[in-house]
Amino acid sequence: MTGMSVCEEEQYINTIFENVMSVRQDKFERFYNDIAEADCLIPVGEGRSQCALYIGLSQIHKEVKTIDDIDFPGRNIEEAAPILEKEYDRIALVVNSGSGETAIPKRTVEQLVRYIEETGSDKFTIDAIVSNPNSSIGRVDRKEFGTVIELKGRERVPNSAKEFLKHGIMNDIYELGSMLLMQKTKEAINEGLDAQAVFRKMEEEMKIVGRLIDEYVTSEQLECLIEKLERRGHVIIGGLGPARKVARMTVIRLQHVKRAVGDEAYLAGPLAPKPRAGDILIAISWSGETDPVLKWCEEFKAFGAYTYSIVGRPSKLSRMTESFIVRSSPVEFYERAAFLLSPLPLKLVERLDKRGFKLPEYVMNWYHSVTH
Repeated sequence: MTGMSVCEEEQYINTIFENVMSVRQDKFERFYNDIAEADCLIPVGEGRSQCALYIGLSQIHKEVKTIDDIDFPGRNIEEAAPILEKEYDRIALVVNSGSGETAIPKRTVEQLVRYIEETGSDKFTIDAIVSNPNSSIGRVDRKEFGTVIELKGRERVPNSAKEFLKHGIMNDIYELGSMLLMQKTKEAINEGLDAQAVFRKMEEEMKIVGRLIDEYVTSEQLECLIEKLERRGHVIIGGLGPARKVARMTVIRLQHVKRAVGDEAYLAGPLAPKPRAGDILIAISWSGETDPVLKWCEEFKAFGAYTYSIVGRPSKLSRMTESFIVRSSPVEFYERAAFLLSPLPLKLVERLDKRGFKLPEYVMNWYHSVTH
């Protein structure tokens, strides 16, 4: 499936659209049914893959337990499995790992495979999204209890760019695609629809996302924000609940570029530095009325920092900041906010490159892999 276009300004959005619509529907149906029939979901991933999975599954009408939850019944999945079996009839381990070799997901899958094979349990399924079906996690598809979806988009590490190995690759296309796939899986399950509905929903959603990004990247607000980002100063991004996962995805990507110019990107909260004049706060909130987020903005403004926000409706937060409103339900807002913020590091790299600022090779290789 080629030539699919939903966005004029950012080609990588069209690539994501093409990738998600190219997922094998027969494989996806089994993946979807495993999740739909489960009483309990255990999502596992690392970094932005974890954020994408959590954003996608947030507000699903099912019990969701994460291994790092304080009430998770064990130190790992192997220890928790016999307890989970007594509590639930069907449990799905839902894995997101582009490489299929990420440490925590790989170890968790190995532990659950060992438990199932040793006990003969029929209560578990392992359902994974990977970009490499021949990876350690990808090979679980060969098990009766395993289903693996291949989603394209993860770039290979070029041998000439050693910095990629040190800093990691910012796999925007894979991460955003996996988030969209899980988002529409959740919506279809919540609405009692079948697996085919997910593809219809993804097509409809990407048209909306494409229009939003076209509007945002050509807006005066983004132009102003990029102009502030290229100055010396830290950027702090924050939100609560699913918005915090959106913020974390953006921080991970933006900090690669900010570090290259001698600054930092932080997740808002106790570990972030105190605001200074010239710093930037980007707040994410569907309601725009969340007290801690409003207090962050008040504190930053008092110190002479710049404040921006992504909100779901006109609100107190939208009135007190430079705000972009993503009109949507709470269920859709966080996924759309993540897409909307995804061009930020690209636009900053583009601006710095035009200024003649020499950026590290790993940043430029990432930039060209996404934009070309």
